[in-house]
Amino acid sequence: MNEKTKIVIIGCSGAGALAARMLKQRQPSLDVTIVREEDEQGLLTRCAIPYISCGDISIDSSYKDDDIFTSAGIRIVNSAAVSFDRSKKTVQCINGLELIYDKLVLAMGAQPITPPIDGIGLDGVFTLRKSGDALRILNRMNMQRIKKCVLVGAGAIGIETAYLIAKKGVRVSLVEMLPHVLPGAFDANMTSELEKYIKERNVDLRLNTKVKSLNGNSAIEEVAFDSGEKIKAEMVIVSTGVRPRIEIAKNAGLELGKLALRVNQYLQTSDPDIYAAGDLIEFANYVTGKPGLGQLRPNAVIGGRIVAKNILGRRIEYPPFINGFATKFFDKSMAGTGLTEELAKREGIETVSAIRCSDDQHSMMVDKKPFTVKLVFNKGNKRIIGGQIIGDSRSMIKSIDMLTVAIRSDWTAEKLATLRCAGQPELSPDPGSEPIALAAEEADSNML
Repeated sequence: MNEKTKIVIIGCSGAGALAARMLKQRQPSLDVTIVREEDEQGLLTRCAIPYISCGDISIDSSYKDDDIFTSAGIRIVNSAAVSFDRSKKTVQCINGLELIYDKLVLAMGAQPITPPIDGIGLDGVFTLRKSGDALRILNRMNMQRIKKCVLVGAGAIGIETAYLIAKKGVRVSLVEMLPHVLPGAFDANMTSELEKYIKERNVDLRLNTKVKSLNGNSAIEEVAFDSGEKIKAEMVIVSTGVRPRIEIAKNAGLELGKLALRVNQYLQTSDPDIYAAGDLIEFANYVTGKPGLGQLRPNAVIGGRIVAKNILGRRIEYPPFINGFATKFFDKSMAGTGLTEELAKREGIETVSAIRCSDDQHSMMVDKKPFTVKLVFNKGNKRIIGGQIIGDSRSMIKSIDMLTVAIRSDWTAEKLATLRCAGQPELSPDPGSEPIALAAEEADSNML
């Protein structure tokens, strides 16, 4: 890698921004250019977008301006990339600009899935992906004094957004076509109490419910369901997942997988001079070994760093997806990692699971808060393959991170049952009631 090497990065979120900054930190003489959409500025984590849309935080508090790039000598091109030519090693932008590269990084991310519902284009119907989406939602809530909102999709973002909007006094209907909330991340036997809690917080939760159409003249007025029922709505937010933005990669002839852009263990595409990371790639799932998606910011951040190091000559392998995550609904926190029992069985894995309840502090503490842990093990090799936690404590996110490490380390139930956690009355569960170790103990005894 010489000092005149030209590196072009398409995309400026988790993967692209981190790759650019690390490249310049490690080798300041490199010629690094970021190509991004015309309306993008600075760096804004998508985790902040639900909070911005509801006015809980300002953009300024979570926004980093372009100085974090320009002060490091990174060039910014605000013109969307429309194609790239692998033989000429050039990137074409929508404004006619052509950029030459030696190494290219694809970090275009993903775009919201808009289901084929009549009326999806009505005024007042939103997706939630960019800061512009958040500001449009916030403006509508404030300018039109919204009192009735329908959220379509009860995944992590849908639940989080429902809570933030309901907190403002808006009547929220949360609609999910599947039988329980957080589908694909939690099992039904972990969500029943959560679903009761959601309803208790004055959210109209509708499971096993499919939206048939969004109705109104020019703006949204009501939502119609397959059942024939209709409800009034002044705003609709669709949170039904995202799809990888792979169009220009496909047009350039890069190899695609079943779900997204294919990369090797070093995050190189089928063209060794082109790397990719973030929401647009597929990669092996740690448990199944099959290609999967990892559309979470931590995966993108680590991917961006690995891309930068590998461009600079390292040979660091990107770890398979385990996809630990967390979300929140009023006083309830939810965190999950690995496979659910339902997903494992679909993959043909015979499972053993165990559920344990505990408190986040020692039993004598008056402010202790309850939480519930579910562990999922592969019965064949006794290894942990998944974990789920729901409770009133905010400290559970570190427990789910620990379970992610346990999955990646191939811990068995027997090994996890010997887990020794630090204990302090105000900061941890009682060591004798540590739920992860006890759940592992139970699962281990059921596999003897």
